Amino acid sequence: MVALVLATFIQLIAHVYTTAHGLPDAAVTGLHLHEGVVYARAGGVYRLDGDRWVPATALPFDAARLEPPAPPSLAFPPRFYHRQIPVDLDAEPRCAATDGAGHTWIGTSRGLIVTTGDDYLYMIAPGPGGLPYPDVTALAHDPHTGWVWVGFSEGAAVLQAGRWRYVWGRRWMPGTHVYRIVPDGAGGAWLATDGGVAHLEARRMTLEAKAAHFEQINAARHNRYGFTTECRLADPEDLSTCTYIASDNDGLWTSLTVAAEAFRYAATGDPAAHELARTSMQALLELFHKAPGSFVARAIAREDEDNVILSDFSPERWKPSPEAGWLYKTDTSSDEIAGHYFAWYLYSEFVADEQEKRAIAAVARAVTDRLLDDGLRLLRPDGTPTTWGEWSPAALNGDPSWWEERGLNALEILSHLKVAHHLTGEPRFAAAYDSLITRHHYLLNVAEGRVTEPPTAINHSDDELWFVAYYPLGMLERDPARRALLHLSLERSYRTIRPERSPLYAFIYGALTGHPTNALDAIETLERWPWDLRDWTVRNSHRYDLVVDPHRSRPNRLVATTALPIDERSGLMWNRNPYQMDGGRDGRIEFDAAPYLLPYWLGRYHGFIDE
Repeated sequence: MVALVLATFIQLIAHVYTTAHGLPDAAVTGLHLHEGVVYARAGGVYRLDGDRWVPATALPFDAARLEPPAPPSLAFPPRFYHRQIPVDLDAEPRCAATDGAGHTWIGTSRGLIVTTGDDYLYMIAPGPGGLPYPDVTALAHDPHTGWVWVGFSEGAAVLQAGRWRYVWGRRWMPGTHVYRIVPDGAGGAWLATDGGVAHLEARRMTLEAKAAHFEQINAARHNRYGFTTECRLADPEDLSTCTYIASDNDGLWTSLTVAAEAFRYAATGDPAAHELARTSMQALLELFHKAPGSFVARAIAREDEDNVILSDFSPERWKPSPEAGWLYKTDTSSDEIAGHYFAWYLYSEFVADEQEKRAIAAVARAVTDRLLDDGLRLLRPDGTPTTWGEWSPAALNGDPSWWEERGLNALEILSHLKVAHHLTGEPRFAAAYDSLITRHHYLLNVAEGRVTEPPTAINHSDDELWFVAYYPLGMLERDPARRALLHLSLERSYRTIRPERSPLYAFIYGALTGHPTNALDAIETLERWPWDLRDWTVRNSHRYDLVVDPHRSRPNRLVATTALPIDERSGLMWNRNPYQMDGGRDGRIEFDAAPYLLPYWLGRYHGFIDE
C-alpha cells in the first residue's frame, strides 16, 4: 500500500444572489467584471456592493461589455479532411469565446464548434462521454486555468483536464438558464441566470481543511446532545430555521460519527476528536439505557423537548421510557444494530479509557445475550419481532423470503459476535460464532457477497451495512481459512461496487485485504464532495452524456448506467443510489457530515491519504 501525498485541490463553492440580495425579479442577461467589481444587467444595471446589489448609476466602461460578443456565422469550409468528425453546420450559433491559443469556441444550439478560423472545424457534440447538453447559451475561457466554461439553457459545465463537470440547480446557481459567464480571475466564474447571479468560487484547500468546515456544520446543526441527526429547514435559504429530526437512524448516523472521530483521534491525537467521540458514544449508550429489557432504541427524546421532530410519531412507535420524562422509539432495525457494534469496537480500540471499556462491554454483553436468548432475532421489549432484526438460521437458510439478506445478515451476526467476544471475553459468544460457521454455513453465506442479480435487488442501504460489518470482522478474525472466505466475499462485493467511486468502500477494502484499491477515484470523490450539504434538487435525466439503464429504471425514477459524481447527484450519504439521475428535497433537509468525515479519517489512519 502506498499513501497518496496530497497537495491542495480546488473546491468549487457557490455564492448565490437573488431578489433577497437586491436584484430585481427578472432574468440576469448581462454580466461584466471591471476592476474587481461585478456588474449585472437585469432590466437595469446593478453592481455588487458587499453582498448587496445596488443600481449602477454610472458605468466606468462601455455598457456593451455586459453582453457577450456576437458569434461568427457558420459556413461550409472550402474543404473537409478525410474521416473528419462531422460538423453540424445547420445549428444556430449562439455565443463565442477565444482561448488564447488561437482557437475560437463557438456555442451553438447543437453543441460546440472549435476552429482556428481556417478550413478546419472541430465538433464537440452532446452524447455519452461528450458535451452534457446541446443548447449552448454562454461561453468563457479562463486563461489562468485553461478551463472552458459552458452555459446551457439547462445548467452549465466546465471542461477540466479533458472532462466535463456539470452543474445544475440551486446547489450551484439560482436559475437553470445561463445567459452569460465571466471568469473571476481566480479560477472561478460568475454566471448570469434566469433566477439571479451565481459566483462559483474556486478555493484552494486541503481535504483536512474541508473536514474542519464539515465539523463546524455538524456542531452547528447536527449535534442533538450527542446524537447525529438530520436538520429540517423551514426556509432552505435560512440555516437558522433548522429543526432536529429524531429519526429511525439516529443510532446508525451517530455510530458513523463515533467511528469518524475515533479514526480522527487515532490518526492525530486531537483532543477535540476525543471529546466529540466521547459525547456521541455516551448518546449511543443512552439508546440502550433509556429502553427496557436490554433493547436498543431507534431514537430517544425528552417528553418536553422542543425544536425536534419525532419521526413517524404514534403511541405504537414511541413508548414511555423506564426513566421518567423520556420516550424511546421501537422497531429497531438491523441497520442500527450494525452501527452500534461498529462504534463499540472502534471507540474501545482507539478512544476509551478502562472505565469506558467496561461500560461498553456491559452493554455489548447484555445486547448480545438477548440476541442469543431470542434465537438471533431482535425482539421488541414486549417480545414481538422487529421488522428487520433477523439473523437466525431458520430464516436466513430456511425461509426463501429472506434470500436477499442471507449473505449480509450472516455477515452482520458473525461480525457482532466477534466484536462482543473481543469486548467481553465471553465464551458463549465465541461458541455461537463457531456454531454458525460450522453447523449453519454462515461464512459460506457471506462468501456470496452483495446481491447484484437481478439488478432490481441491488440495495444501496445494504451496501453500507456490508462494509460496516466487514471492517470489525476483518480486523478481528485471524484464522487463515476463515479469512480466505471473508476476503473472497469482500473481493466479490468490492468488484461490483468499485465503479461507484466510494472512498468508504475503497479504503475499507484496501485496509482489510492489502490489495490495490481505486484510491485516486476515492480521493476525487472527497474533493468533489459539495461544500453545501443541503439536499438540493438535482436533475440529470435531460442530459445527453448519460445513458439510462433500462433494467434498473422505473417510471419517474430513472437510473444511469454509470454512477454520477458526488456533486452531480442528490443524497449525500452512502445508503443512497449513486446512479439515480434525479432527486433531492429542494434544500429542506441538510445532511450531516459523517459520510465525508468517516472515509477521510479512515483513509488517513490506514495510510491511504497523507496530508
